[in-house]
Amino acid sequence: MVSFKKLCFLAFGFWLLAPLSAAVYTPSEVPDPKTYGQHFYVANPDSILADSTVQWLNQCAAMLDEKTHVEMAIVAIEAMEETTDAFDFAYELFQRWGIGREGQNTGVLILFVLDTHDLRIMTGTGIEGVLTDAKCSQIMHDEMFPAFQAGDYDGGLCLGVLAIYETCTDGEAPEELLTIRSVTNRGGYASEDELTNGEMLALMAIGFLFVLIGLLIYFAAVKKCPECKKRKAHAIRTTTLVAATYSHSGKQEVTYRCRHCGHVFTRLETIPRLTRTSSSGGGSFGGGSFGGGGSWGGGSTSGGGAGGRW
Repeated sequence: MVSFKKLCFLAFGFWLLAPLSAAVYTPSEVPDPKTYGQHFYVANPDSILADSTVQWLNQCAAMLDEKTHVEMAIVAIEAMEETTDAFDFAYELFQRWGIGREGQNTGVLILFVLDTHDLRIMTGTGIEGVLTDAKCSQIMHDEMFPAFQAGDYDGGLCLGVLAIYETCTDGEAPEELLTIRSVTNRGGYASEDELTNGEMLALMAIGFLFVLIGLLIYFAAVKKCPECKKRKAHAIRTTTLVAATYSHSGKQEVTYRCRHCGHVFTRLETIPRLTRTSSSGGGSFGGGSFGGGGSWGGGSTSGGGAGGRW
């Protein structure tokens, strides 16, 4: 059961963020993370997930790929086109990218759609004996949905990916993966007491801060169409011309399509310089391949796995 506190927080957040237009995708418009390098597995075009979460998910997927040859793609988007359901979307995206090793079909796709609260885990035919439909459903309902219902999308996806990692490796995840609250606080979504006046004020202040941040992100990501002058242009393709490094910025060509009039146009944009973090010196996941490009293994799926809504 979702506590009164969580319901208040979620309702308040939805009310504040409702005016913002959600980006709507078809499978062909989801940016392929492999364009950034071979060790990238996460598509997060709407910045639903924190950068630190994306980094951890990439690390976990890279370790799983290296240890078991299971390729895992994680896609978090705002919305799908209304004519597409989550199964068809995931199936087409899986086949389009070719997730999993060719001939072995050991691929896994996690599709998260915020607008409709859809979640789907789709598996390649070569991994269905380990990640059965029942196991995928269990992971979703036991690990991911409780976190999503509490508004913790980062935590829910981390818990789900960790459970898939442990299932495929038949054991506990290595210590280097157990480094963030989302995965070390399993079972931390129990019901809480009702809100006090002070907590309500604090949540309102946080909510307004999220709105301001959301508006800044929205106006940075959604461009004004030069044809119809409406702010409805979303990026559909990004090509790196000069990769950013720690010493200088890079250049990229971004192609936009206006969802109002359909006009397509391109812009040259600057890629910020890379920044070093405290953890950049260690760990098994390196970002050195950024900008170099990569590819999925060429696998396919017959539609196995599970899906549902939280």
